[in-house]
Order: sequence, then C-alpha cells, then structure tokens
Amino acid sequence: MDEVPIAFYEHVCGILSIEGLYGAKELSGLYGQLAQHTYEHVVEYGCSVRRGIEEDRSLVYEWNRRRVVAPDEIEAVPKKFVRKVWIHLKDWTGKRVSRELVQRFPHAIYEFVLDTSRVNKAWVDLAFSTNKLQRVWIDKMLEDSALQRFYKLVTGKKLCRLAVHPGACEGGMMEMSKLLLLQEQFEMLEILYNEDFYYEDSSDQDSDDDDPFNENSYDRYSNDKDLWRTDESVSEILEFWSKHTKQGEGKMLTVSEVSKRDCQKGIKQVEEILLKWKLSLLRRPKHLTLQDVLKVCSKEECDFINKEYRHNHHTFTTPSCVYKYETRKGNTKLRLYISFECDTNGALTQRRPASHEGHNDLELMSRTSSLRILFA
Repeated sequence: MDEVPIAFYEHVCGILSIEGLYGAKELSGLYGQLAQHTYEHVVEYGCSVRRGIEEDRSLVYEWNRRRVVAPDEIEAVPKKFVRKVWIHLKDWTGKRVSRELVQRFPHAIYEFVLDTSRVNKAWVDLAFSTNKLQRVWIDKMLEDSALQRFYKLVTGKKLCRLAVHPGACEGGMMEMSKLLLLQEQFEMLEILYNEDFYYEDSSDQDSDDDDPFNENSYDRYSNDKDLWRTDESVSEILEFWSKHTKQGEGKMLTVSEVSKRDCQKGIKQVEEILLKWKLSLLRRPKHLTLQDVLKVCSKEECDFINKEYRHNHHTFTTPSCVYKYETRKGNTKLRLYISFECDTNGALTQRRPASHEGHNDLELMSRTSSLRILFA
C-alpha cells in the first residue's frame, strides 16, 4: 500500500461519498489520513440567481451540515472540495451566471432548482452540455413554452434524477416523468411536497415577456393549494410502472417533503395503491393492512438489492427496515422494495442505508418525511 502513488489515494477520496469517507477515515496510514482530511472539508455550494445576479451564497459542510455565509470563508475553500453546486433560478435570466458557476467549480455535480415557470433556450442548452448534471428540481408549474424547451433534456437522455412538486407534475410534465422512467440512464423520480408551492398566473405575461426586469413580473405568483388538492401524481406514476415493469426495473420513486407533514397525501397514495393491487386478487372482500402486504427483507435479500441496484447508496438519519411487496396484476408480476425515514426530530447524525437491521415499525410510514420505492 505504501508504494501506491498519493495521487491515487487523492482520486479515491475525491470520488467517495461522505458515507464512504466516514468508513475510510478509520483506516491506518496515509489513505486514512487523506480520507479524514477530505471528510472534514468537502462542501456543497448554494446560491440564488435573480435578475442575472448571484445572491444568497453559502457553503454547507457535508459531514456536520455547518453553514458558512461569510464571503472570505467561502473563497478560502479550495474548489476541489466543492462536491455539489445548488443553483436556485428565481427567474429566467440566469443563463450567464449559471455558465460561470459551472466553470468555477469543475469538480462538482450540479443541481438546478427552477423557482420559475419560464425556461429559456440558453439555460436548456447549458444544462444539455453539462456532463455533471445530477438533478433538476421543478418547484413551479412550467409554461407550455418552457415545457417544450425542457423536453430537449428528456429526449436527449440528459437527466438522471428529477424532483417535481405534485402541483407541477401534471399534463406535459407528468408525461415527461413517465418517459424518464423508461430511459436506461434515469435513476430517480422524486415527488417533492412543499406547502409553499406557487404557480404563476400567465394572464398578464404578454406585456412583460420581453422585459425580465419589469417589477410586475415578480408579482404574478399566488399560493393556491386548490391547484394540487386533487393530487394523484404518485398513484399515476405507480400505475404507469405496473404496466412497464421491465423498463422500470432498478428505478426509484421517492416521496418526500420540504416542510413538516407535507407529504402525507403522497404516502397515503402509496398505501392505497398497494392495498388495491392485493385486494384485486381476492375472490372475497377482506380487510387488509400494510402489515399484511409488506414483509421485512432478510439480510440475504438486502445484500442482493444492494449488489444488484446499489440500494445502500441511499441513506436516512434513522432508517427503517427494507420491506418487500409482491403481487400480480394480470399476467405481470410486481415486486418493489420500500424504505423510509423514521426520524421525527430532525437529528443531525451520520446517515445510514435501510437494511434488515433498520427500525421495524410500519406505523411510522404514514408520518415519514421521506419514503423510497425501488422498482425491481
């Protein structure tokens, strides 16, 4: 081991996840020392872009979630330790700043949060050309023109992960979400609940369309929960998967929340559809509960899905057991694995994957802040 070049150790530490570094830092010798140093210094960079100006800059250390906002402290962190960059686009004018950020942090992966219903061609072209685009978050219902531009990222197979609010996951966005589940490179669709979801009223857009700096263009938002009160996005995705199980194998559906108890409706949809599929096979009506249809996976089963689907790459603060669900729908065999967050206190502890040793309490599923479904 001592003859291995230090550059190799640095490369390995540079690609290990924070969980991987947590284990590697316990090793002896130079590798353990480098892992310890990397573990304590890797960060995520975040900013907002409004009217073409970068705002709200901050760094968050991955290992303890310490947030840094002082400009001199931000600039002092070596670029090689910036693992992830979050860019919150507050309007459609952020193309120049977005490009500068991609060039500024060449070692990072990128997550774009679209806090706007409008997307311009320049941003789509930038996202399309970025090799390290990890995920796009859709926080607002996109206009028809924005959907058409965003479609380029879908048909071009550039997206590995997509997070979308249920209020925005309808029409064209729902169809794109389904198409992504059929693509080989795609990994995870996240239905992200946020009680502060806004939609943009397009009734007066014509007068402001050519002027992104017009003050009126920032007064068209309203918090209207009626738009997504009839949300059935999770059910629709699950029904779609049940008809395309082969293409959907290995993909993951996540139901999570931004604010406390926001995702209860999505979790309820999961519960209802799992029970519905089981009940459809019974000749006589019977009362079923989740305990009847979800079974705790053994160590061997957990080892299998970790090896086959890298299931243990997804972590929780307090992980549940891994639960298996199996049934039939017509001639199709359905199998999926469910795990969820059991922490209710927001504790900052070392995150761990779900396993056979996780918390076994299905009563907590209805109150979870994050639930993950692996399609197998």
